Amino acid sequence: MSLQTIEYHIAQIENGWGIFREGTQIAVRADPADAIAFANYFADRETLMSSCSVRVSADLHLHKTLLDLRHAA
Repeated sequence: MSLQTIEYHIAQIENGWGIFREGTQIAVRADPADAIAFANYFADRETLMSSCSVRVSADLHLHKTLLDLRHAA
């Protein structure tokens, strides 16, 4: 079992939502749902290609945005 965990993180940046892998920005998406889908897609792929555990996390801005969207629905 590998002790390393690969982290994908979604954070608000000035022009949208940045997706980071291990602290390096790999993409930007304007829509928060697209950012989540992008990060999850690559995290899922990584779990199939590696024995490392993979985690997707988000900043507080994304959590608040998702809560606002849930209340609007």
